[in-house]
Amino acid sequence: MSAEHVFSTSGSTSAPRQWARTRRQMEQEARMILGTWAAGVTDILSFAPTEHSYGMILGQVGADVTRARLQSCSLEALLLPDLQVRGPTVILCIASTWTLLASLLKRLVPQVPVLVLHSASALPSKAYAIVDRYAGQGVTFIELLGSTETGAIAHRPIGEAATAWTVFEDVSLLSPVGVESRLNVHSPRIARAAEGQVSALTHQSDDWILAVGHGQFQWLGRASQLIKINGVRQDLGVLRAELSAVTQCQHLACMPLRDELRGEAYEVVFSSPTLTEASLAQAIERLGVHFPKPVQIRRVEHLPLSASGKPQAWAIQQTGS
Repeated sequence: MSAEHVFSTSGSTSAPRQWARTRRQMEQEARMILGTWAAGVTDILSFAPTEHSYGMILGQVGADVTRARLQSCSLEALLLPDLQVRGPTVILCIASTWTLLASLLKRLVPQVPVLVLHSASALPSKAYAIVDRYAGQGVTFIELLGSTETGAIAHRPIGEAATAWTVFEDVSLLSPVGVESRLNVHSPRIARAAEGQVSALTHQSDDWILAVGHGQFQWLGRASQLIKINGVRQDLGVLRAELSAVTQCQHLACMPLRDELRGEAYEVVFSSPTLTEASLAQAIERLGVHFPKPVQIRRVEHLPLSASGKPQAWAIQQTGS
């Protein structure tokens, strides 16, 4: 691998940008995370693609620095792991992995200690039942918060309670305590913007947080995805996850609409060979009164997904006029 590796942002809210990360930065991150929760790891089962920094750093680079056996897996491509593992095992999850995670743990738990890491997307609701079932049986569940620009920023145990996030040992939280604001951090692992000459030491992300002190914060959502409807703050990422789960449609996005007439509202954009605008409207009705109604439901020819499964709404092609 060269001295630098270039990653692209997911493009979920705007056109992807490229960021370069050094080999030293990636090795530092892999050693820190795997050394904390998976000392002596022998096998890494990665469902995170190496096009995404999470999959590259904790998968490929993680296997290099720990000398673990790496298996690149994909539920979508039907590339499932060989579960004849040799010792402590790490599973790198993205949202779709949780569909088969229970069956993997059923086989692995009697054999070895397991670390389940999740990053790159919101946790699906089914995750909590799996955590409740297997936590304390030699399985550790950890959620990571980070970005292409910063690498891993913070961590927390996976559980139903809204546990605060704790920044990693080499990250300093710069956001003001007790005030809702964007997540602002100092870290030696911030990537270099492709158009820049050097890496910055600080980065302010689209994450909207409430810092609570001692390097901890509550995550409130993505600033670009938070809107108020009838005075109630709504997270379009959460709405998207709920609607995607009930329709089994991954090629779906909830997009904010802000103008003088409607104030803050949103539309649903989707791509599907089987679903229609009417079937989406019926699914929203079934979700109940807590789920705010969109001002529009729009079917498009193609709504691509990023490597980690996030809809790239910036790239949609509209059908019809």
